[in-house]
Amino acid sequence: MPTPAPPLFEQVGTSSVYETRVAGSVGWAGYLLPPGGSPPGGIGFDASLTGYNGHYLFCTVRPAVLDSNPEGFAAEALPYINAATRNRAIVWLKSADPVAFGDFGQYGLPFLFVASVYQTTGDLNRWFGTNASVYVLNQTRLAVADGRLQLHASALSVPPFIGFRDKGAKTLGVQLTANAANRISAFVPLSGANTGCLTFDGVLKPALAFVTQGLGQGFRYLFGGQAKEVVTAVDYAAFAVAQLPGSLPVAGTFDLSDPANRVLPAALLEQGYLRSGLALKGASALLSHYRTAGGQPVVLTPVGSEAADVAPRLGAGGFAWATAAPRSASTASGPAYLGLAGRYGLGVAGIAPGRPQKLMGGLFGSESLGFSTYDPSLPAEKNDLLNTIPSRSGYAPVFPFGTVDLNEPGSGAVAPLLTNRYQTPWSTLVAGAGTVDYFAEPEGSALYGALAVDPAPNADEVAVLGSAPPHMPLAQGADKTFPLVPYGAAARAGLDGTTLVQFESQIIAATRKTLISHYGAQTWAARRQATRAFADAQAAEIPPIDGTTPQGFIVQRDPTTGAYLAVTMAQSSDPASPLSPDLGDAVLPFALLHPTRAMQDALQTNQLFLVGVNPEPFADSAVGATFSNAVRIAGWTMAANVGAGASATAYKNVLIMKFCSGSLQDRVTNPNRWTAADAFSLLPGTPPETRALAHTGLSQWLQDFVANAIARSKGSSSAFYDTFARIAVDPHWTGVIVLAADLSAQDLPPEIAGLAAGIDFTRFEAHHFGFTVSRVEVDKARAQIAMAKGSSSLFGLIDYENPLYAANVAAGAGPEVPVPLAMQGDFDFTVLQLQSLFEHARLVRFRSRVQLSIQTLFAAPVTKLYNAGQGQPFPGIVLSGSYVEQNGRASYVFEQNDPNVLISPSNVLPAVALNRVQFNTLGTRDNGATVASRFLVWGAFDFTELGSRAGETLDLLSFGSPKGTLPSALGAGLAFSGLTIGMTYPATTPGAKRFAVETGNLAWDLGASSARDDSLFRGFALQLKSFVNARGDQKPADFGFLPVSSQLSLAELDGPWFGAVYDITLGGPGALASGMGFQSQLLAAWSPATREADGEHSLFIGMSLPGAAPGASLFSLQGVLKVAVGSVSILRQPVAKAPGRTLAVGERDDFYCLRIDDIGIKIFGIVKLPPSANIQFFLFGDPNSSGSLGWYAAYVADDNPGCGQSLAFAEVAPTEGEGRA
Repeated sequence: MPTPAPPLFEQVGTSSVYETRVAGSVGWAGYLLPPGGSPPGGIGFDASLTGYNGHYLFCTVRPAVLDSNPEGFAAEALPYINAATRNRAIVWLKSADPVAFGDFGQYGLPFLFVASVYQTTGDLNRWFGTNASVYVLNQTRLAVADGRLQLHASALSVPPFIGFRDKGAKTLGVQLTANAANRISAFVPLSGANTGCLTFDGVLKPALAFVTQGLGQGFRYLFGGQAKEVVTAVDYAAFAVAQLPGSLPVAGTFDLSDPANRVLPAALLEQGYLRSGLALKGASALLSHYRTAGGQPVVLTPVGSEAADVAPRLGAGGFAWATAAPRSASTASGPAYLGLAGRYGLGVAGIAPGRPQKLMGGLFGSESLGFSTYDPSLPAEKNDLLNTIPSRSGYAPVFPFGTVDLNEPGSGAVAPLLTNRYQTPWSTLVAGAGTVDYFAEPEGSALYGALAVDPAPNADEVAVLGSAPPHMPLAQGADKTFPLVPYGAAARAGLDGTTLVQFESQIIAATRKTLISHYGAQTWAARRQATRAFADAQAAEIPPIDGTTPQGFIVQRDPTTGAYLAVTMAQSSDPASPLSPDLGDAVLPFALLHPTRAMQDALQTNQLFLVGVNPEPFADSAVGATFSNAVRIAGWTMAANVGAGASATAYKNVLIMKFCSGSLQDRVTNPNRWTAADAFSLLPGTPPETRALAHTGLSQWLQDFVANAIARSKGSSSAFYDTFARIAVDPHWTGVIVLAADLSAQDLPPEIAGLAAGIDFTRFEAHHFGFTVSRVEVDKARAQIAMAKGSSSLFGLIDYENPLYAANVAAGAGPEVPVPLAMQGDFDFTVLQLQSLFEHARLVRFRSRVQLSIQTLFAAPVTKLYNAGQGQPFPGIVLSGSYVEQNGRASYVFEQNDPNVLISPSNVLPAVALNRVQFNTLGTRDNGATVASRFLVWGAFDFTELGSRAGETLDLLSFGSPKGTLPSALGAGLAFSGLTIGMTYPATTPGAKRFAVETGNLAWDLGASSARDDSLFRGFALQLKSFVNARGDQKPADFGFLPVSSQLSLAELDGPWFGAVYDITLGGPGALASGMGFQSQLLAAWSPATREADGEHSLFIGMSLPGAAPGASLFSLQGVLKVAVGSVSILRQPVAKAPGRTLAVGERDDFYCLRIDDIGIKIFGIVKLPPSANIQFFLFGDPNSSGSLGWYAAYVADDNPGCGQSLAFAEVAPTEGEGRA
């Protein structure tokens, strides 16, 4: 084969500009001829120095202008050089695009041929940091050899002719190595990997560089806070300087156009090219600040260099010059440091080569990278290597994260965690013979599984589980780097502990996890296939691997791909309700089945703080992903319907997973602190242009939610909010919590399902629910792990308040004061307050208030309500709810025991006292279509004390308060129990409630009743019997009652009417009936048709005769004799007394008398006896209210109306239990 032509400078077009064009070269080397003569087509390297009077030009990249206007480039370069020197020059461009020439003293080196040698005629001093410069002194010799421009000088000169120094002209600790002739040399390759760089063989003196000079080494991140004019550095030193050798041989390179490797394209950096840096040559293992997952120091062995190297080889382990200056500014504006670069083998003292280890991948111990220890006997490519690439993003633009404020809509924008405003190295692990794995699991929620060899093999022994963190193969390629720092140096990073932890958690770890997951597209594709197959019941023959966390999460993984097939986070069980035994003792798993990639990725995040409002990552039919999202506690059902019903201004159903450092209160303040906020924390369909506002709104909502709960923990509801407040501020709390979870009528326990009728379900929600831990059990024989029987440690709070009620209480009203409400019917039911606190899967505290509003009762409108004598703003009765659990049986009690008196305008029944009211749910009817509840009422009818037309007392209604009693003091009267106000509603529409007053079980309570002294009841030995609730067009006669006349001014019953029925014992008829007694009933019936101002009372007094048909005036004696009666009247008469007799103290002067006129006896219905007389029957009570009744009968002959004769007189025995005079 012909010998290839030697490289040369080739002419650019027809200009005087030349350049080298050698394949594979990186960097640009040019040559510029002065004006005059005819430019040749090419110039050899040697001739460029000795045969032509041209200038050398170098730059990191080729100036683009050479393609279009090389003459213009020359026209700009020559004046620049000529203005600085009349001699020839070596020039490094400050910038290639656009072309810029820097200060000649920093970028140019003049030279000429004098005394038979080429030598510099001025100094070059290039400042590339506030603390560092590279220099070449005057009289340094020049030559061209081996395709390189060579600069050399005596090594004995002080200072050296070529080197690195600080502003005090002291060496930085990087020195050129002298050869055997005591000369030092630097080379500028005209082609190849380091074209245009100053390369050299040298040494790095660690103590001098890193201690005396304070030159940084390793990694430097910066953040700007809120005021970006001031930045803060976070430094992680790569090596323990005190343990390094006194000097380290290096092959150096330095590009005056790119002193911090910021110009060279990233793709070339990834291939191992380096413009400015040091490759370590022949170094043994160096003690670093990297640590294993177990905390042992890692030693790094630089690979890739040879002892004779005078320039770094591609990817050789060493350092790259870096700067803390922003990319937009000169490197000279910030301190320079040596960032880690290239490939290193990893070893651990005391661990043999080739053994598996884990490299600590974060501060929290739950993130690591697997590797095999370095084996120097193998080629480098057969070892797992740490590979570090310079000039990656190193600036956190929004750290520390400020608190988002909705007044600044853009404050919640999710910004890139790291940008390249400042740059720092990133790393990856290069797999040797096998693969390297990335291990990550949420902090505090490490995954454990059955060990291959159980140290406690017997079935009855405690199961021992080993660490089994989720992992994925680390995607290979130098373009797949990520932030990874030596965590052994964290204590000296320059930050306080809190800020350092936050920076790691929220910036470095979050970026690392995102990138590694992003790089793993192939792994995720395999996992997707495995998940889909498992969902379709097509899983491989190898069964899933079970794992568990300290919280008791159960994770099933595909053993081949590591895909999460199912994640059971909690479970709940609830014994069958006595009202709904069909529910059984079902177990509800709270689980992700066949989870999506986004969810799997999140669950394998070290610093996991997930705020979920987007339901899409939780369930996806495309991969068979489903979310079993409900828990049941003490009969209550709560579900995480993520994002349901939420809007950008009002959120609900927000699920949070917290397994990270920092408190919930702190984490919610900025979406940049959240895991995958764009995936989980935006409602579906949020357009890109409103994402910042949406994130801001959600963060503000969360802040307000937490702040409100903490404030309530210090108020009247402290007992209900204490737990949440503790969770919110505890940085160590980990778990899952759902905020503002929707509740429906079906979520109520069956025992109180009736409450649904009074709840506004647009406001009904669980303030929060969640869980922290579950018990697990291990089947050692099958290496299976499952949750133990029973519920997880569930907690939660339901806090519902009617807004009007809340406003009333806030304004200072008592909690028992009823709330004015708009009513559509006679009754309404409203839940004012419902608070349920759950801890450890039990209902531990319950408080509720419900209001029964009564607009009309017994057909009378309610005009005022008094509670315990105090006027209320609305006729509503507030019942307090409580929860009791005894012997494993739970019950809810809703009760009001204060007397509530309902005032109406009726002049018959002006008040009804409801002294005790209970509410309970009866259950469902109509095959579950209807839910029935009832109010049981104990109370009293407070009747008016009536007077005759003559103004005399005629208190036929008997029971109630004395005349003149103030409305606030009313409430005494005829006591009753068993009054029921029934309430039903369709199960599907609880608001469509219906009420019905049911009196079928109403019973009288004489012992609790208050009869007035001059009442008929006290003076007539009446016995309480029953209550009449007349419907429709029913009349008293329909119930068997004849009208009884009186001296009262009465109006007919109008509309619905009601009545109290009394028994009257009339005595026996003699031997004719063999001792059989006459039993009659007296009815006092009323309707609310007449008002207080009316002169009449809507009242009916009626009597039924013994043995008579309903409403008949004829009754039978033994079927042979029939007694017919005319009219019946009741009156109050004075007691007859002998002339001159005075009443004893306490003796009454009047009595009640029931008179039956025109009594006739018929035999077989034919003959009336006596045939020509009018018989009257009088039944009268003891004036002294002894409970005795007397009667007498008289007749008046038709032909002698003035003659009257007493036929009989008898005393009726008092009713059992009553006294007699």
